[in-house]
Amino acid sequence: MEPTADHPSAGPQRPSPPLPVRLSLAPYEAVPGGFDGAWWPYSRSLIDELPVLVEAMDGVGSITRVVLGIDLWPDIPHRIPVGGHFVTAGWFVSGHEQNEILLCSYSEGFRTLLVVPPATAADTAAWLMSTPVPVDGSCTATELLAIATAHFEVPPVDDPQ
Repeated sequence: MEPTADHPSAGPQRPSPPLPVRLSLAPYEAVPGGFDGAWWPYSRSLIDELPVLVEAMDGVGSITRVVLGIDLWPDIPHRIPVGGHFVTAGWFVSGHEQNEILLCSYSEGFRTLLVVPPATAADTAAWLMSTPVPVDGSCTATELLAIATAHFEVPPVDDPQ
C-alpha cells in the first residue's frame, strides 16, 4: 500500500481531454533564491496534475522527485507514474510554505515553483503567472497570493438606501 497524505477528496478532476499545462518559467539562473516560475494546476489531484507538469519540465532535465505542501493536495502518493518512470513525492508539513513545489532533477538540480491554487480567479492567476518574483526572495508564496488577491479583489458596492 502506498503512503498518502490523508485529506478529504481532491475535488474536481483534471478536464478530459487533457488541457495544456499552465506553467510560466523564468530563465534557469534568473531567480537565485526566489521562485523559478509559477504553475496553475486545474485540480488538486496530484496523480492527474503532476505527470503533465513533469512532462512539460522535460527541457530542464528528468524530474525524479518533488516536494510540495501537504495542505494543498488531498492525496499524495509516494510514487507517481510519469511516462516511462516514477517520480517520488514528498511533502512539507503544516507551518512550511504550502503554495510551492520543489522539482528535483539529478542532472539539472532543482526548480522551485509558486503553486497557484486551482480555484484562483483567472485574472489573479494570470497576474501571478506573469509577475516577476523579487530576485532576493523577499516575497513568500503566501505573500504573493495575498498581494494578487488584494490587487484583483472587487471592492464592495455601497448600498444607496
